[in-house]
Amino acid sequence: MSPDADPLRGAFVSWVPSCGRSQAFIDAFGLEPVFVSYLKSERPLLAPLKYGPQLVTTLRRLQRTHPDVVFVMDPPPFAAAAAFLYCLVARARLVMDCHSGVFEGMRWRWALPLQRFFGRYAAAVIVTNPVHQRMVSSWPARALIVSDPPPRIEPEQPSPDRAERHEPPVIFVIVRFGDDEAIPQTLAAAGRLPNVRFEISGDVRRANPRWLENRPANVRFTGWLSTAEFWDRVRRANAVLTLTTRENTILRGGWEAMFTGQPLITSGTRALRAYFTGGTVFADNSADGIAAAVRSALAREDELRAGMRVLQVDKRVSWNQERRQLERLVGSAHA
Repeated sequence: MSPDADPLRGAFVSWVPSCGRSQAFIDAFGLEPVFVSYLKSERPLLAPLKYGPQLVTTLRRLQRTHPDVVFVMDPPPFAAAAAFLYCLVARARLVMDCHSGVFEGMRWRWALPLQRFFGRYAAAVIVTNPVHQRMVSSWPARALIVSDPPPRIEPEQPSPDRAERHEPPVIFVIVRFGDDEAIPQTLAAAGRLPNVRFEISGDVRRANPRWLENRPANVRFTGWLSTAEFWDRVRRANAVLTLTTRENTILRGGWEAMFTGQPLITSGTRALRAYFTGGTVFADNSADGIAAAVRSALAREDELRAGMRVLQVDKRVSWNQERRQLERLVGSAHA
């Protein structure tokens, strides 16, 4: 919290094993982490088996800690339902952190009426871009744009010269192995750039086996990385690549590149162009477009890194403003 505000006695509910954005809010506001995940995550066929037990576990953990404010990662809407039920009974304040899947994903389109109901009750509904802010305001609900809090990472060491960094150069690719991340096109682009090494992060258990079996020789899948290993890979890469086909998604991978001052290659959507206004090369998600963007980023590496450092300062200022808005809104809302 800001120095002149009382600390929130709060919790953050996320129905996943881990989430970088949720953890960042937990760290920034001193919230109690409530990560609840049973069976395999992101497996729709198992949802009826796990959502009931997860709801019960969530309510028990909230009752045990008895927070005054409950943040909840949404989707899934059933996690929001659990947080809503607790807040209704305990007269606590609800803050919904709505990811782009609430609005863009076909999987949760059916739940929008339920989201609107919870949103009208909430002290605040957090989104990441103006398009979703307007949608939430029309529910009507208290919509607020709040970016990911700046990360708590070790101070950056001086970067070695480009020639000493890697030979060949390394592109660090940040993915969740989702359908919107243009992974086949990224692999095809890598095949066009045999003198560039591509390191693709993420839990390979979620990957399409064809991607693993048919990868070009210059592509390596790192598998799951610890937090320290992940930040080390980001810092040591020549550039970070993260893509999406969703028009109104702000990619956390781009945020991670920005806060380490690394050149970014990302999709040329309107939302991403508006957010990453420096240090970035935009691609059209085709194999040729990605390959061209990689060549451009490597040719302009020093220039892009300098642009990212400027953008990082601007985003820290924006985050402090957004934080104060959220604190005022949550603090003044009637439970």
